[in-house]
Amino acid sequence: MYSGEILLEKIKAELAQGEKFTAADIVQRTSLSRSMVSNYLNQLVKSGELAKENTRPTQFWLPEVTNVFAEVIGSEYSLRPIIEQCKAAVNYPPNGLPVILRGSSGVGKSMLARKVYEYAVSHKIIPIGAPFIVLNCADYANNPELLSSVLFGYVKGAFTGAEGEKKGLLDAADGGYLFLDEVHNLSQENQEKLFLLIDQKKFRRLGEEEQWQAADIRLILATTEETSSSLLATFRRRIPLEVTLPDFKDRTRNERIQLILTFFSLEARQMNKKICLHPSLIDQLLTNEEEGNVGAIQNKIRLMCAATYNQQASLKNLFIPSSGLEQYIEIDPEHFEIKDTLRTNDLADLIHPYIDGKEFDELVEQVPLLIKELEALFPAKELSASAVMVRTQLQEGKERFAYFGMELMEQQMYQLALLIDLFREEASITVPSIEHKRMSKYFNMAKRLLEIVETEATDTLLYLLAGYFVNQLPIISQKNALILMHGKQSASNLVREVNYLVDDYIFEAFDMPIQVETKEIVAKVNRYVSQVDTQDGLILLVDMGSLEKMYEEIKDNVSGDLLIVNNVSTALALHFGFSLKQNRPMEYFTTLDYSDFNVKPQYFEGISQSPNIVISCMSGDGIADKVKEIFLQQEPKTNVEIVLMAFDELKQLEKERSLTSFKNTLLIISTSKVSVAGVKSLNIEDLVNGSQTLDFLHTIFSEEQLKLITNEIVKLFTIEGASARLRFLNPDMVINEIETVIAALENKYQVVFKNFIRVNLFLHLSSMIERLLVGDVSDGTSSDQSTQFKEFITAATIIFAPICQKYNIQIPDKEFEYIYQIIHSQLKS
Repeated sequence: MYSGEILLEKIKAELAQGEKFTAADIVQRTSLSRSMVSNYLNQLVKSGELAKENTRPTQFWLPEVTNVFAEVIGSEYSLRPIIEQCKAAVNYPPNGLPVILRGSSGVGKSMLARKVYEYAVSHKIIPIGAPFIVLNCADYANNPELLSSVLFGYVKGAFTGAEGEKKGLLDAADGGYLFLDEVHNLSQENQEKLFLLIDQKKFRRLGEEEQWQAADIRLILATTEETSSSLLATFRRRIPLEVTLPDFKDRTRNERIQLILTFFSLEARQMNKKICLHPSLIDQLLTNEEEGNVGAIQNKIRLMCAATYNQQASLKNLFIPSSGLEQYIEIDPEHFEIKDTLRTNDLADLIHPYIDGKEFDELVEQVPLLIKELEALFPAKELSASAVMVRTQLQEGKERFAYFGMELMEQQMYQLALLIDLFREEASITVPSIEHKRMSKYFNMAKRLLEIVETEATDTLLYLLAGYFVNQLPIISQKNALILMHGKQSASNLVREVNYLVDDYIFEAFDMPIQVETKEIVAKVNRYVSQVDTQDGLILLVDMGSLEKMYEEIKDNVSGDLLIVNNVSTALALHFGFSLKQNRPMEYFTTLDYSDFNVKPQYFEGISQSPNIVISCMSGDGIADKVKEIFLQQEPKTNVEIVLMAFDELKQLEKERSLTSFKNTLLIISTSKVSVAGVKSLNIEDLVNGSQTLDFLHTIFSEEQLKLITNEIVKLFTIEGASARLRFLNPDMVINEIETVIAALENKYQVVFKNFIRVNLFLHLSSMIERLLVGDVSDGTSSDQSTQFKEFITAATIIFAPICQKYNIQIPDKEFEYIYQIIHSQLKS
């Protein structure tokens, strides 16, 4: 029985590209009527398979295709390496190379074999009209002798019933291609018979003993089996190219969508009905893992369409499934086009300049420009099917996004669908390196959005979506606030309600099982605290529980103020929500009259509620850590907390709220001079050279302990002491390398550094190299934007080049700032 597809195959087999013909020519080549041929030809014109010219009579032709693989779904991506290898096999002089295609049943081996043949014809490597002969060896698996006769032909008397001579498929394939499918069913004897065909282009028919037949044949073989166990080693050696086609589940998401929609499109044409699909149906088919792969998908789609046609034959449009189609993908039998908005080189060239390698703040500025460009390229009415799927998922899941107190508008869902569809599998873009903590809420929104559309949260997508939200859905509240409640959805429901009423992303919800222990709650909160910026403080509203224990366990991990309030209610959460949206200071919440709410607040202000010693080194935490270790080796007479603080943070607190932050601080130890009203400060340089002592800590440590601490700090600030604390660098080697750097810095500034500065530089630089080697990079960017510092970076980059090259590290600007501060502490004095 003929169909338009079968007729097209016949035309491709018998007529060259560009060769013109009429309907009458086709009637002569087939058993079809004139009207049926005309109908089929016009259908093929509509689908773009044929071109026509309105002459008398009308002339048709196969459009010239420069890339026969272009219509193969995945030809530019998952199948590209395979196709390139197949092209190389075709082009290899003088007669090409045999190819064996491996893969599960239904992955497209036969289709690819046909395309290889078409490629050879289109590039005039074999003549137009050269044969393409197919033999499925599985049809003769139990009768190798019959397979031999079909393949090689036979002469009279070759076997019982051989009453004359008959040519085989090798004769038929002469000058073209022979495709042997399921070749693992080929017997060893028949494999051996093909040796000479491959090696010398000759063979014998069955029953021939002296005469040889010549045949110039190119071979393509296909199998679902491991060739090492199913084919002779001598046979495999004669087939230099073996490629494996991926299973359906291993194709890219966009390719799987295209395959599914292609099959629905074929059914739409077959039934001459418009098909309306719900995106969820495509999602179900995307995860298909049945044997048979692509073929199984096509059969499943055919059965779906048949069942739907049976129920809805009288309708103009077929709806699959039959109900609930508020949003759907429309497949028109006349002119359905599967757009692939995901991957084109032109698109990559267009969009990469907007985002590739941009810092996050710069990326935020570029995202609106990128969106504008994409909207011009892909208007809402011309979205690809995969983008329509994403938009539909967003429309159906927008209630889940409302948790953040924000509603996605139709235009925003269209824009987000574009971004997700285009960048879902984009791995070639360089994304910026930023401190996630300060943008944690925007990244949380991005992660939730990708959960809604069931898409992997890649760095590229997270950064793009976070940048999009900074522009489109800016968050007003700057502080982090949590609501912790027992119950399956108690906290989430309250947070959704409050965030929505306040119209801002205020609270994060922690839903806790009824029987959960306090330590589990604390662990979860501390994990959250480690991922967010708490310099502006942290507020916890809880329904019940051991506040004292929670407070003690959490406070040390919060860099700003901590407030915990129990017996949370909707009224209390709303009051906090509106106040947080106004960005009221923590003092507002700590002085609030809570009598109307019947709650018990607990407040921790500043860096520590305990007596504490603050250690802060200009050159970073590495040296401060070592000084802290020295103090911790001694058991204090009374409770004291040793607190590490970044030097920038220390200076900031010194300016903003020194009285509250350092109210329990006994001493600030630093490598640079610090002046905080009411707090004793000690410059390590003064301790090392003996002009200051730790005697005023006699109420905390004994005289002997203070002597030991002092001696250990002095020892630390010697080259030998610093070297002894290196974890894995070779001290002898690194001393010489750093000495070279210090000498270069002295030469640049025409100065001889004091011994303390030299040791401080050695401590910092050796610690810095070790940290960078293990990927421990300083957070943030440099705060110094002066011309002098920029000049320093230019010079230092050259000075440090040998070290960077040797250890394969890159020194961030923040590290250069620390070095700059160390040496300028002498230059200023």
